[in-house]
Formats: sequence, structure tokens, C-alpha cells
Amino acid sequence: MWNLVKQETDARLDLSPVKEGEIKWCRLGKNIGNESYGKGETFRRPVLILKKFSTDVFLGIPLTTKIHHGSWYVTLTHTTVERCAILNQARILDRKRLEEKIYEVSENELRSVKEAYCKLILS
Repeated sequence: MWNLVKQETDARLDLSPVKEGEIKWCRLGKNIGNESYGKGETFRRPVLILKKFSTDVFLGIPLTTKIHHGSWYVTLTHTTVERCAILNQARILDRKRLEEKIYEVSENELRSVKEAYCKLILS
């Protein structure tokens, strides 16, 4: 099933723009072992766009509604919904995987996620 969705995703022409700080639905696919993966028919999950590298490529951090604590996670709150950014699952993604915007984090939240991510990878 994922192979068909992957082929359709790669052929997409209706591409969503990449903007740091936005949380968008993203087709992550079916991954291996403990990697975060998408769910449902299109294998998607919310992803925070942490860093834009070009028009087409960005560093994305998968989100979960299961709240975790520790250096690998940062909790984000929007209205009444809490999501946890899974810092150790960050990966380079192509914008062909992006779908609609869910919401945009504040500058302070984005800064705190970036700081936590840098602290995690540099420690």
C-alpha cells in the first residue's frame, strides 16, 4: 500500500510551500523499527517544519499527541490540543510530502524547539 502512495506523492504537482514554524500534515510513509511513521490511507502525521533548506527541502520533526517528558521531546500547545515534538526522529523531507497546514507555532515555541534540538544533537 505505501509503495502506491509513495509513487503518487512523488508525482504530485500541487506542492505546498515550506515555511519554518508551520505544522502540516506530512506523508511520512511506512518506516522500519522504531521510526515514526504516518498512519491512515496516506501514511500521514503532523510535522513541524523546523528548518527550511531550499524551496523543496526541509528538516521536519514528527509530532505525537502522546505527551512524553525528557530531552527528546518538546510539548507544543495550540488551543486545547497538546502535541509533543519527537526531536530524535527529525529528518530531511521533500515538500512533495506536505499537505494542508494545521497551524503555526509562535516564534517563542519555534525558538525553544530549535534550542532543544541543538542541545540534543550536540550533547
